[in-house]
Amino acid sequence: MTGKALLVILGVLALSACGSSGTTQPSSEPQAPPEITPAIETIDEPVPEAARELLSDEGDAGASAIQTLCVGDQVNCASNSDAAEHLNKMEAEFEEAVRPAKGSVPTAIALLRLPSRGAKARARFITWKNDSGKLCAETYEENGNDNANGGPSGPCDPGGRCTNLCLELSGSSGGDTVFDYLVSGLVASEADDLRITLDDGQVEDVALTGPVVPGFPKYRVLMLGLGGAQYRRLELRREGKVIAEENVPHAKIKMTP
Repeated sequence: MTGKALLVILGVLALSACGSSGTTQPSSEPQAPPEITPAIETIDEPVPEAARELLSDEGDAGASAIQTLCVGDQVNCASNSDAAEHLNKMEAEFEEAVRPAKGSVPTAIALLRLPSRGAKARARFITWKNDSGKLCAETYEENGNDNANGGPSGPCDPGGRCTNLCLELSGSSGGDTVFDYLVSGLVASEADDLRITLDDGQVEDVALTGPVVPGFPKYRVLMLGLGGAQYRRLELRREGKVIAEENVPHAKIKMTP
């Protein structure tokens, strides 16, 4: 074999080796997390009868809590009358803030089926307007006779916690006490997606495809089943930039059943 032929062969081998190593090397660019599209259905339905009963009972929650605190501890309640008065005032403010305005009927505007909880399990998202013209919302979860709600929330909450990201976590347990979690609420309609970091570190991007709230174009509905996971961080994004975020302390995650 001539020296020229040997150089040609070595050159071909070198090119083959480079091509082979180039195809097996992992990409240096970060992999985007999987995008999830919740199967949220847009509806326009009256609030179910059971949900109406729960809504009508909301006003008694604060008073019941105060009564519970005072049972068997009348002396302490009397000595802390200022605290009791403060609780009463907060309860009255909340009741006033979440009361539907005249002519505003609470309406279910979105539905998410929850097959992991059973064939009949679903969550309905209910909205209405208060006397100040602010948006109130509530998630009503139903599974046969096992129905529940998390109470009114949203921009009408006098606590003023809700702006672009108004989400809450709820859970339902089965016979083995394993919880099935649901995150639901309102997000700014200008956002493109929501990045969720779960308690195990897994990251998921959620497409925002829920309906925009009628009469409140600033807000969009989001409902997403999380299975047995909770979230530790939420990032609401627009064009890749975070416009709102929420971090859940590790201690709070551990306290949540």
